[in-house]
Amino acid sequence: MSLKTISLYFLLSISSSLTLHAQTLNVEINKVRSNKGNILLSVYNAEKGFPYESTSCIKIFTLKPQIGKVVLTTKDLPKGIYAIALFHDADGNRKLSTNMLGMPKEGYAFSNDASNFLGLPSFKSASFHFQTDTTVYINMKHF
Repeated sequence: MSLKTISLYFLLSISSSLTLHAQTLNVEINKVRSNKGNILLSVYNAEKGFPYESTSCIKIFTLKPQIGKVVLTTKDLPKGIYAIALFHDADGNRKLSTNMLGMPKEGYAFSNDASNFLGLPSFKSASFHFQTDTTVYINMKHF
């Protein structure tokens, strides 16, 4: 075997090893009230922009809602500290629709079921450690 062939085998074995050992993040979203539209889920790895600036998140997932429960499974994230913000875009306008008082008309939620009576939750209150296979349970909130 040539050195080039050995190097190729080595790279292939590392690549397959990394794929086999990738950590899985499962996000279970409960209390989904309808199957209309999409659930837009944003993953943040820093406080900046959390939870409302989608340009600050590192990953956005679009999920098809199902009455009751929706589960996202991904291996696309490295180990780290994350927070999730999501909403059920039932009307398809890609924005959280609100009433005249600014109260959400669509379901929304944050990891750790974080909430703040006076406003939006902090990144810290919604954050979780993703080091090994992890399941995050989130309950959709409705007004």
